[in-house]
Amino acid sequence: MAESLVSIIIPTYNRAHLISDTLNSIQNQTHKNWECIVVDDGSTDNTEELLNRYVSNDDRFIFTKRPESKPKGANACRNYGLELSKGQFVNWFDSDDIMHTNKLELQLKVLKSNPESPYCICLSKWFDKETNTDLGLRSKSIDSKKRLEDYCLYNIFWLTTAPLWRRDFIINNQLSFDENLHQSQEYDFHIKALAVSDRYAIVKEPLLTLIKHKEAISSNIYTNVKIKSNIKVKQEVTKKYLDNFSSSGKLKWLEIITLYFKSLLLHKRNKFANEIKAILFEALDKAEVSSRKKISFKTKINFALISYRLTGKGYNLVRPLS
Repeated sequence: MAESLVSIIIPTYNRAHLISDTLNSIQNQTHKNWECIVVDDGSTDNTEELLNRYVSNDDRFIFTKRPESKPKGANACRNYGLELSKGQFVNWFDSDDIMHTNKLELQLKVLKSNPESPYCICLSKWFDKETNTDLGLRSKSIDSKKRLEDYCLYNIFWLTTAPLWRRDFIINNQLSFDENLHQSQEYDFHIKALAVSDRYAIVKEPLLTLIKHKEAISSNIYTNVKIKSNIKVKQEVTKKYLDNFSSSGKLKWLEIITLYFKSLLLHKRNKFANEIKAILFEALDKAEVSSRKKISFKTKINFALISYRLTGKGYNLVRPLS
């Protein structure tokens, strides 16, 4: 029986100096039946020249470019790569991370042993390339009894590179990366998947290494497009999923929104603070606390927003509700 085909989809932008280690780690997989689709997002370095060498030496590599009709960004590249892919299984990956040699083999084995599971998640290691330091596990917990709730609350966590997906699950449920998001896109995608099914299988060992380097450090998260993206995702969670959270989970989500509201005040993004306030109050209405506490909390939030607009002060007035 032929081995299952795995489609590895990698968006890239100006990573010619890093992507070779990633591609080499894919070539070294013990599971040999894979295709690796690298989608270039408009690189201006020698990415194309480098990838053409890989393609000419190994026809399992496919190099293409994001169509001009699609918006710039990794999300559009990931979605386009999926359109081109043929595998029964899919693994989105990043152009600066490393697959351990048995990643595909072990996750396929687990999925075949658990036919009810639509995807399999592994642990991830973290490595600082600048200091040559092993930073240990990226997230120590990828499992809980309330998987959707705990992922939303960051109690469990994984990045795009960790899951191996059954293609049918993605296609049948029309799952895709939101091409309008510039922040929290992986978080958003995984929440949508968990909302469909949280019956994922697990490999309790790290099967990939995330590389931390200067270029991997997130740029300013308080740009307009990134704030809008974060607000959009927080609004989706509040509207669609918060009603089903536990009582403590609702309070934790309220705390997350409150702290984001405070951070926007601190960075003088008052317009966006006012937008997140509406989401904060919606989350507050769903929280299982007394009416007196709710009224008091809303009063403090409104006062802090007015105070910050007038005086630049008021940050310490707001504390998460407990």
